[in-house]
Amino acid sequence: MTLADLVSDPVVVAADAPCEAVDHGFRTEWTVSSVLVEPREPGGRYGMVARKDFLTTMTGRFGFGRSLWSRRPVSEIARWDAQRVRITDSLTEAADRLTSGDGYADMVVIGPDDTPVGVLDPTSLMAALATELAHQASHDPLTGVQSRAGFLADLEQLCATARASGGAVALAYLDLDRLKEVNDSLGHPSGDALIASVARRLATAAGPQDALGRLGGDEFALAHLLGPQNPDHDWRRRALDLGERLRSVVADLDPALPVRAHSRASVGIAVGAGALLGHEHLLHEADLAMYGAKKAGGDRVRLADADAPVPIARGTLPGSPVARLPEHLAQGLQLYYQPIVTVADGRTREVEALLRVRTAEGVDGPAGPLARALALDRALDLDLWVLDRACADLRAWDERWGPSAPTVMNVNLSPSALDADDLADRVLAVVDAHRLDPARVRLELSELASDAQLARALPQLTRIRAGGLRIGLDDLGGALSGLRSVTRLPVDVLKIDRSVIAGMLTDPVDRLLVALVGAVAQERGLTVVAEGVEDGAQYRALREAGVPMAQGFWMARPMPADQIGTHLGARPGARPAAQSAAHRGDMSPR
Repeated sequence: MTLADLVSDPVVVAADAPCEAVDHGFRTEWTVSSVLVEPREPGGRYGMVARKDFLTTMTGRFGFGRSLWSRRPVSEIARWDAQRVRITDSLTEAADRLTSGDGYADMVVIGPDDTPVGVLDPTSLMAALATELAHQASHDPLTGVQSRAGFLADLEQLCATARASGGAVALAYLDLDRLKEVNDSLGHPSGDALIASVARRLATAAGPQDALGRLGGDEFALAHLLGPQNPDHDWRRRALDLGERLRSVVADLDPALPVRAHSRASVGIAVGAGALLGHEHLLHEADLAMYGAKKAGGDRVRLADADAPVPIARGTLPGSPVARLPEHLAQGLQLYYQPIVTVADGRTREVEALLRVRTAEGVDGPAGPLARALALDRALDLDLWVLDRACADLRAWDERWGPSAPTVMNVNLSPSALDADDLADRVLAVVDAHRLDPARVRLELSELASDAQLARALPQLTRIRAGGLRIGLDDLGGALSGLRSVTRLPVDVLKIDRSVIAGMLTDPVDRLLVALVGAVAQERGLTVVAEGVEDGAQYRALREAGVPMAQGFWMARPMPADQIGTHLGARPGARPAAQSAAHRGDMSPR
């Protein structure tokens, strides 16, 4: 938008026109906010009379304004120092002129020959400037297509539409193969021309409902909404067709560019659908696929591997795309389970799923796979893998032991998983796939999660809780800051840190912490679980303190799924809990 789009046709009156004529015009004919007044001498400046100020003057303080001014020339009431802007000025330049003046008032717009062509209303100017700045914030200045922020907003909307309609989103992630060579051999202006040319060609190939954006440098992305799948409309085939069409568009020669300034592109494709569809995960998968295409030589299309989001049907079994991990991350992983007992009768009512790694020497803790998953930005994927298998084992126990099976499965959630915008959708999809009562699944929030992470994740956690799952705060007391989260988060269970339980028999502060957590839980209707119970004295002290549930080596160590049955009818201390060399490291609850 330019100033020419905002300027109203001017109403011009003679300098000697009586004020009563101008008064009549304002009240009966003119809709403009100001009128221009001809110069008082040849070649002089045009004056301006603003409607509001003029009518105020004509009314007068005591209602006698018209008697005083009617027959006097309008030149005596006109403003002759009104701000002037040129029709060729940008909106930003006009706004700068407005704010540097002495008032928020109409401005005279001057044409190429220095004669007025109209009046500019400051309200219209600032509204147009706000629109222009918003457009600049969401669009790439070199190419005119959406910037990364604008594209991600559109992609998020497409994902929401696909979830609501039962469709899917195909995302193509493109990276030019030769931009560096063009910049080095022909200069950066030629590289910029190449990027702009690619953007124009991609825009031509995009449909009216597609989202197209420049993600940065020589990377582009295009998202396309796919309708419901049927035998004649396979999502993956259509997505690959889209990728090949975009690759071909980039490979075509642009007559406006020198032959040496062209480039081909590596294209990664990801397809997402169903409840787990999230825009950040989809973009991540397409990005990985693009790097696969580039490593394979470039100028090709690569579909995201089996880790990419796919349609999810109810009843999906473990190992399904709901929670599949790359083989190099899943190698050797298995779940162990530690019973959680009711302190009053010592019966196993719940279990906590703990990640372990089987090696040639035995069973190790989860530190290695957790670190690798975090480095690859796959922490949530690993958490969902654990959740998926834990839900499957819970279903298997139900079928084998019926009412004697554990009632609740506890699963840990990594701090970095809290950063995912699609956390709730993906968690609920896994539980739903196993057709479990969601109230039987509890997510434990790590004490390592920062206050900022918890605050950002609050909407996702609220959705998870609304979906029926329970949420627990882990390791309370180890860091007093965790107690502040109790009132801010939708939690059901508080778990007292093992360090507090270890010291409660000898340290009055730890005894006070146990009592404090219990009081907070009682006031808010929450359940308390004591972690790390290692002897009968601790167990009895917890019973006296009114702590309802506990877990620890004194009751049972973590064990494979097929051994849980031997503990369902056990009471604490009824069987030895010797630690074997193969299970060293089980002190870590994760």
